[in-house]
Amino acid sequence: MKIREKLLLVLIVVIGFFFRTYNLNWDANFHLHPDERFLTMVGNAMTLPDNFMQYLDSKNSTFNPANIGFEFFVYGLFPIILNKILALMLNNDNYNAFTLQGRFFSALADTIVILLIYKSVKLLEDKYKLNSNVKYLASFSYATFVLPIQLSHFFITDTFLNLFLFSSFFFALSYFIKRSSANLIISAIFFGLSISTKISAIYLLPLILSLLITPAGSLKKSLLRFVGNVFLFGIISFFISKLAYPYMYYSSNIFDPRLNPDFLKNINTLKILSQKTSIYPPNIQWINKIPIIFPLKNLILFGIGIPAFILFVAGLVNTAKIRAGIIFSLFAFWIVIFFIYQGTQTVMTLRYFLIIYPFIAIFVGIGLDQLTRKINKIAFYLLLIAMFISPLMFLSIYTKPHTRTSATNWILENIPYGATLLTEHWDDSLPLTGYQNYKVIQLPVFDQDTDGKWKKMTDSLSQGDYYILSSNRAWGSISRAPEKYPRIAKFYKDLFYGKLEYKKIKEFTSYPSLSYLGIPITFPDDFAEENFTVFDHPKVMIFKKTIINSFLQEQ
Repeated sequence: MKIREKLLLVLIVVIGFFFRTYNLNWDANFHLHPDERFLTMVGNAMTLPDNFMQYLDSKNSTFNPANIGFEFFVYGLFPIILNKILALMLNNDNYNAFTLQGRFFSALADTIVILLIYKSVKLLEDKYKLNSNVKYLASFSYATFVLPIQLSHFFITDTFLNLFLFSSFFFALSYFIKRSSANLIISAIFFGLSISTKISAIYLLPLILSLLITPAGSLKKSLLRFVGNVFLFGIISFFISKLAYPYMYYSSNIFDPRLNPDFLKNINTLKILSQKTSIYPPNIQWINKIPIIFPLKNLILFGIGIPAFILFVAGLVNTAKIRAGIIFSLFAFWIVIFFIYQGTQTVMTLRYFLIIYPFIAIFVGIGLDQLTRKINKIAFYLLLIAMFISPLMFLSIYTKPHTRTSATNWILENIPYGATLLTEHWDDSLPLTGYQNYKVIQLPVFDQDTDGKWKKMTDSLSQGDYYILSSNRAWGSISRAPEKYPRIAKFYKDLFYGKLEYKKIKEFTSYPSLSYLGIPITFPDDFAEENFTVFDHPKVMIFKKTIINSFLQEQ
């Protein structure tokens, strides 16, 4: 590799790493991501097992969440175990440091994906004579995608899953091209870690296994070799998952493949909570969302950006002109099938699609490379700048205090101590500090619209002095489901139209913007998926009781 090429790759990685690590303590140690908060609580509660056999023993291990007060645990455990061991080694085993360390390794994991994209395209370039620019353009594209940048700021399992899965893919691709058994073994190891990180890793398994097909003369020999490869891959993956997440299995016997009934029970419970008929509060946001269209809109606008999506489509179209058309068709087929499957599930959250982003980046790189042959250099650089706009705008939310922090400061300065503050359950109550100086009442907004609920609501609303909406977690979901929540949906409508006794006096927002760079462009993203805004830049609204309204009496 020439010096110029090395510097270019380093620059791309540095850009990606900067975007992913800028202000990792974006919530000032207030732990405002609920999943992350839960994983930190589990990690802090863990204690080092006495020996390796105790570690493997589901019933007695002090690493098993079920044994330390967290019986309902549906996340993969390996990233938490890894972060725990490193926290013990680095003296970071406390509530704040454990999270910040986890965020750093989340960002590091996603940065490594940038390198793996480069290496994957380099493999294809060497075999199929791709243009040498594609590997740089593909890795650059992923470095600038907004969703991976955001998820890298969270200590959750998605970025680790993406790293392990794409690593498994990379080494399977290496086996496909180089026919080295070592690559097959390493691919299986990473897949075992993937399963230990999140069970949804199985969605990539068909693509990975398809790369284990090796011609061996006759059809019979080829089939036998493929079966042998799959068997070896499966055995290694099983043993690695058994070591990385032993509590997923029934016994500590390393050869026992039976799954733990408690693990299966928790997964089944999660499936029930995620059904369309479920009234589990986090599930309400998915009611009346249009399959395929909703996740596609969010992918385009908030996941990768409009310019990247256009290039992605161009890349898909142009793969027919590439010698590796068949292999790229396989990638494209898997992307489409997975997107259709996940996009028709009840839960269509953006982060569930993260595992296709590296492949999208490869097609963006192809599309961008094909386009460079038709436009001049100035137009090419303008296009690269356009791809920078989305991540630069998104980065703005980490350049200023969190909206809940700003709201907390305003409350402490402007609302007299002793006032009664109304907040909503299933959301973070404000103020984040100094709440002991106020009387705080949580409204049961997600309860079904029964007379009993509305008695509690009216009693609380009559006592309140201020009504604080910490995010759109409740009103954003409930307002779109009036058939399930007719009374509270009408309540929110009247609240926002100023028809109630509570009037809005203050609002805090932190939209993606270029204003911090001196460019007066801001992009309000209130219509984005809830999980994209509610953790790191929610809209906070504060209402003050003014006059009595007949609405409450009517309820």
